[in-house]
Amino acid sequence: MSPRRDNDTPSQLEQDAIDVLLWLGPNAGRELSYADIARGTGIPDGSRLRRAVPRARAAAHVLGHRLEQFMHSRDPLKRGARVTRFHKSGQGDEFGARDALLACRKAVAYMGDMHRACSFEAGNPNSVDREAFGQMADAAEGCIRTFSGVERLGSKVVKNQGTMRRQAERIADLEAQIAELTSDQSAASA
Repeated sequence: MSPRRDNDTPSQLEQDAIDVLLWLGPNAGRELSYADIARGTGIPDGSRLRRAVPRARAAAHVLGHRLEQFMHSRDPLKRGARVTRFHKSGQGDEFGARDALLACRKAVAYMGDMHRACSFEAGNPNSVDREAFGQMADAAEGCIRTFSGVERLGSKVVKNQGTMRRQAERIADLEAQIAELTSDQSAASA
């Protein structure tokens, strides 16, 4: 028989998610890879960390914060690396629009799948509950129509992303130069 776990004691997954979230706080706004998070938290970079990060993302949302999806870095020093960024409540930036648009595209694709599946079940004479599936299909169709009206905003954001990307690359170059100067000065004073 396995030992019973105290309800007040977090499971390993919960503790890992807590550790990730606590570590992300002081690293808000920085591009972070799984390897960075693993080094910072001490959690091995593997399946354990890959399960903890989505839990930390959900916990961040409950607290009003945002942990972006992993995407390719825009930082010239990390070009091509898959990174995420953590933003505390009220501290997001315009580059978060890229993450929001990605989430919207995924959600609309899933909504389309939901609409097709529910429509099929609503017309299936052997369905468990044709009326309920019909209502869900109607709701999905309404969501898709609503999003279609808002999609114009997405195209405006995408057009502006090219300019923002170039500005971000320039800012990243300048930040890298400042970091080099700062590290040289601190090494000289040591």
